[in-house]
Amino acid sequence: MGTDSKAVRTPASASRVGPAMGQFLGTLRETSIGLVVPGLFILVWWIAVAAGVFPEAVLPSPLAVGRALVEWAFGARDAGPYSGTLIDGIAASGQRVLVGYSIASILGVLIGVPTGFFPLVGKLLDPLIHLLRPIPVTAWVPLSLIFFGFGFKGAVFLVAFGSFFPIVVNTIEGVRGANRMLVKVGGMLGASKFELLRSFILPASLPAIFVGLRLGIGLAWVLVIVAELMSVKAGIGYTLLDAYSFNRYDVVIAAMIMLGLMGFFSDRIIVGIQRVLLRWHQEVSIHAE
Repeated sequence: MGTDSKAVRTPASASRVGPAMGQFLGTLRETSIGLVVPGLFILVWWIAVAAGVFPEAVLPSPLAVGRALVEWAFGARDAGPYSGTLIDGIAASGQRVLVGYSIASILGVLIGVPTGFFPLVGKLLDPLIHLLRPIPVTAWVPLSLIFFGFGFKGAVFLVAFGSFFPIVVNTIEGVRGANRMLVKVGGMLGASKFELLRSFILPASLPAIFVGLRLGIGLAWVLVIVAELMSVKAGIGYTLLDAYSFNRYDVVIAAMIMLGLMGFFSDRIIVGIQRVLLRWHQEVSIHAE
C-alpha cells in the first residue's frame, strides 16, 4: 500500500513542477528570440564603425555608447556634466510622462465611451476630435508656453494632449465595434442603458481600449522629449539636446537607448495589466494554447 501511495503522489508533484519549469523555459525562449534582431542590429553597427563606413566621431561604437551609459548611470557626479545623473533624468521625464499619460488615459476613456455609445454625443464631439488630432504637438508649444510657461505644467500639457488622441479614438471605435447582439441580449434581460454600457459594451470594447493605451504610452515618451527639447531644462530629452550641442554623440545615442527602454518597460506594464483583465480575450485569440 505504501508503494502504491508513493506512486500516486509522484506524478502529482511532477505535474506541479513541470508547468512551472515549462513556463520558465517558454519565457526564456521568447526573450532569446526577442534579442535576435537587436543583437544583429548592434553587430551591423559595430562592423560599420570598425570598417570605417562612418567615422567614430560621428557614429560612436557600441562599446563607446556602453561606456557613456555606465558613466551616466553610475559615475561620480563631479566627474563630468552627465556623470551620475541618469536617475535624475529618468525621474524627471518619468514624472511628466506619468502625470500627462494618466490625464490622457482618464479623459480618453471618459470621453470616448459616451462618444461611441450615444449617437448624439458622437455627432457633437467627433468633428472636434478629428479636427484637432492631425495638428502636430509642436504646433501647440507656443500656446503651452503662453498659458503654462517653462517647466512641469507645460510639459505635462503637451504629453497629455498628444497621447489623448490615440486613446480616445480607439475607445470610440472599440465601443462602436461591440457586437450589437450584446445589446439585444441585454435588452431582452431588461438591462437599462447604463447596465448595457457597464456590463456588455464596456467589457467588449476593452481590447480596443488597451490598444489605444499602448499607443498612447509610446507616444507619451516621444512627446516628453519634444517638451524637454523646447520648454524644460531637465530630463532625458534635455540631456540629449545638451549632449548634441557639445558633440557628445555617445551620450546622445545612450539617451536614445534609454528612451527606448523606458517606453518598452512602460508598454510591458500595460500588457501585463491587459493579460490579467482580459484573460478571456487571450483564451479565444489565435495564439491561445
